[in-house]
Amino acid sequence: MTILLVLSFINACWNIIRSIVLYFTTPKMVEMYQNGQFDEMMAPFSGMGEDFTNAMNDAMHIFSQINPNYYLILLVLFIASLIGVLKMFKGDKRGFHIYSIAQICMLIDHSVFVYPLQKPSPFTSDLIITILFILLYYLYFKRMQMVDTTQDPT
Repeated sequence: MTILLVLSFINACWNIIRSIVLYFTTPKMVEMYQNGQFDEMMAPFSGMGEDFTNAMNDAMHIFSQINPNYYLILLVLFIASLIGVLKMFKGDKRGFHIYSIAQICMLIDHSVFVYPLQKPSPFTSDLIITILFILLYYLYFKRMQMVDTTQDPT
């Protein structure tokens, strides 16, 4: 359980930083892409092959279409997720509910802003990972509840 909580903690912290950076840099990066400056930046990497250059251009094209508010919403949801993880570290079951709601809202956020732009969409793999973590946390708290019930004779 501690390993899952540590992984969730690291993920939330990393994505809080990432969301802040991307929220503020996305408009400038989109401008650079639309002005052709991205192609100039990719010139030194032309030796890595046409497949690499095409993949980077495709990724930047998708990135340029994402609304910056997506990152703002994601920031709020990752903060909520972090709060949930910290509460779960303390054994507070409310943390599980906060974490679960935040993760489900993240899937909805991705479904609105990102998944329609990606072919193939990573929705299935993201859904499986989300369900796996929520299920493991649920089973842990269910087990803890059973242990508390058997230890409490009243």
